[in-house]
This record gives sequence, structure tokens and C-alpha cells, in this order.
Amino acid sequence: MTQSEIDFFDALAPTWDDNEVRSTPERIISVLGKLNIRMGMDILDLGTGTGVLVPYLSEMVGDNGHITAIDLSEGMLSLARKKYGHLKNVGFLNIDFEEEQIPGKYDVALLYSVYPHLHAPSDTLEWLFKMNMKPDGRIVIAFPSDEEFINNIHHERKAEHDHLPPAHMLAEMIRHWGFNAEVLAATPDEYIVEIGI
Repeated sequence: MTQSEIDFFDALAPTWDDNEVRSTPERIISVLGKLNIRMGMDILDLGTGTGVLVPYLSEMVGDNGHITAIDLSEGMLSLARKKYGHLKNVGFLNIDFEEEQIPGKYDVALLYSVYPHLHAPSDTLEWLFKMNMKPDGRIVIAFPSDEEFINNIHHERKAEHDHLPPAHMLAEMIRHWGFNAEVLAATPDEYIVEIGI
């Protein structure tokens, strides 16, 4: 991520939670409920932002599981830490996961409302599977909306390169990169693609 992108998200951080109207508790619970997350799992929350998924994931994995929440924006991450730093099964890291090594091995890596911001998605997926995923680990791309909603937001922000294809097209593209990919949801309120090797 470029410094201008980091600055952009740092500037948005103070008002992010007030403006993020799609990630309602009902939608988050519905999305996460489709991912077969179980007690004791180790979860990687990539691009956690202000930690919208963190309390739900923390409860789902329990005391024997662990959540590693990562974001490049220190502004976003500081808010996540402030809200959820008390949770004993959650850790926070301020790193660029496309450029820097993430410690640990994980059962599930979540890219929730993050995928359009990846600079090299195929390379990033390959690197995550090689370095950070357990043998049966899965990477999940998810949004609390469909691609039309996401693309309208990015169009308003003049970020044409952030275009998100329909879920079935993204899954097909990911298969061409050599991974397994399955669409778990493609509705106006949910976009979920699960990836494995």
C-alpha cells in the first residue's frame, strides 16, 4: 500500500465506524456463520480496520483460539486496540501484509471488505498459503454487500482500479491462478468467496 493510501485510511479512521453502515451485527453474524469457524481456531483478520469483526471472532473461537488482527493504518488499528484490546484472545499488528511477513499459522484468513485494495492479489494469496495457512487452511474474501455497492463507493472515490467483479467471476479468476475457490454467498447483502489449495 502506498503512503497516500495509508494517509487516506488514517484520515478516515475517526469517522469510520459512524459511516460504515453495511456491517451491522446481523450481517456480520450471517457472513461469519457461513465460514465454519469453530472453537480453538486461529484466525487472521487481514485489514481489520477498526476491528468490526473482532468481538464476533473472539467469541466464536473462545479462550483456546486466537485472533490476529492486522492493518497497515495505525489510525484504524489504534481504534481497534482501544475498543477490543481487553480481549485476551486477540492480538494486533501494524504491518503491510502484502510486503511483510506475518508471524504464525492460521486456520482461516479473512479479507473482509479488503480485496479491492490488494495490489497483487494472486501473489498475496500464494504467499499467505505458503507462509501462514495451516494444511487445511482457508482464505475468505467477504463483503456485507454485493459488488455493485462496493464499486459505486470506489467510483465515487475515483479509485477505478479497485473494481470488484461478481463473486462467480472472481472465483473463476482465482481458479485460473491455481487455487480452489467456491462462492458461499452472492446476494445484495453478502459476497463470500472461500479459497483453498
